[in-house]
Amino acid sequence: MNRFAVDVVQFDSRLETDDDDDPVERMADAVASSEAELIVFPELATTGYHVFDALDNVAEPVPGPTTDVLGAAATDAESHVLFGMPVRSCEGVSNAAVWLDSDGTVRAQYDKRHLWGNERTAFTPGETYVAVDAPFGRVGIQVCYDLNFPAASAALARAECDVVVNLSAWTVRMERDWHTLLPARAVEQGAYVVGCNRAGLEAGKSFCGQSTVIEPDGATVVKMGDAPGRVSVTLDPGVVDAERARNPMRTDRPTVDADLTVQ
Repeated sequence: MNRFAVDVVQFDSRLETDDDDDPVERMADAVASSEAELIVFPELATTGYHVFDALDNVAEPVPGPTTDVLGAAATDAESHVLFGMPVRSCEGVSNAAVWLDSDGTVRAQYDKRHLWGNERTAFTPGETYVAVDAPFGRVGIQVCYDLNFPAASAALARAECDVVVNLSAWTVRMERDWHTLLPARAVEQGAYVVGCNRAGLEAGKSFCGQSTVIEPDGATVVKMGDAPGRVSVTLDPGVVDAERARNPMRTDRPTVDADLTVQ
């Protein structure tokens, strides 16, 4: 891992915006004004979260129009971009996280494996976890409810990720879980955890914001409030190395799950 900056954009987007408030254009503007190596946006940032009944109209292929716009912005900023969007493929529509390299090309797509509530009726779950070898380190990708499952975190730890980014649409009702699980996942990983969450109100649901960056020992580097905004944080490889020396959990973790007997 190399020292690098990440911009966490706590975004408020919804489908029912007017033509002058297009979420993708606002995202492109945010990328253009960044000097960070990595810029992250929340789950389903391009459309808003409550689009289950509109997926036939808003889901796109990748590459496609949205990645063209954001890819051009990434190229101009010379930054990598990670964001959530609904992606259409021959298998169905996925709740996806898309990674754009700093030259604007699509490097990776992670389809959310653990679907929450009504998502199960709208989206096709992914089948694999995904990590990206970026110039500054290996980045594991999660989407929202994935955070609840230690097996998902363990898979990324076995891939020796330096950073895990969770793109989320976490609600106020579940806020306590957000603050509990982010540091737990960091300790399990021995890696930085970046939680990039939605803000604002949509379809009667309030998103809690509270986007947070956690060090590998579970300590909070920064925590945002509940309003839209952005914060830039520099991630230090020395912090990762020191924590892995202090707590060898990553190297001591079994390569396969232990057998279990219920008696």
